[in-house]
Amino acid sequence: MAVAAATVAAVVSIALGACEERLPPLPDYVAVSLNEVDERHPIGFVDQNEVLHVDVPPRARGLSHNQLADMQRFVVRYKAEGVGRLSVSISRHAGADAEVSHALADLGRILRDTGIAPSQVTRTRHSDAQRSRSVIRLSYGRPHAIAPECGHWQQDIGRDPERLHYPQFGCATQRNLAGMVANARDLQRPQPEQPRSAERRSQTWSKYIAPESTESTDAKAKAESTTKK
Repeated sequence: MAVAAATVAAVVSIALGACEERLPPLPDYVAVSLNEVDERHPIGFVDQNEVLHVDVPPRARGLSHNQLADMQRFVVRYKAEGVGRLSVSISRHAGADAEVSHALADLGRILRDTGIAPSQVTRTRHSDAQRSRSVIRLSYGRPHAIAPECGHWQQDIGRDPERLHYPQFGCATQRNLAGMVANARDLQRPQPEQPRSAERRSQTWSKYIAPESTESTDAKAKAESTTKK
């Protein structure tokens, strides 16, 4: 009976091995997609809330120089790393105070100078019983990168007939990238382009339409070296 059982087990293992060998290999495009590091070890994102409180003292005719600098830095940071809209909230008890109107006018100029469209700003009101004076609160959400978990080595990486990378391939790179990126929004979308330099473009275009010949370039370099001597 033991010999018969061993024989049956051997036949079954050979049959399963033969079936496994008959399976067709994965197509190239499937293997390439399964080897994509961004898909195998994705970097997660969670929104963090950035808040700036600006006190508006009574009878103020606008924001102070320090408040203007803080507000401008905050708006510039929102433009570079923020997702969603910029929230501008004032105290409920502020009403139509003149000092709040002056402060909001200063904020409006900062938004226009920074290039923030009115559609990107949400205006609300908040209750703040702990503060006796009016407060303007700016807030926005920015993404924070969450690194994938690495260190799983349960699979034998000695041989893979499907031409697939081992499970942990690229995980350490993704984890390091998530940990050292300064602005996580750069991993989600590119930054907008800045205006070109008109001076540099003019110089490059001049060289393109009137390139210097090799002889004139060599003569110019020789003259400069003689002058230095």
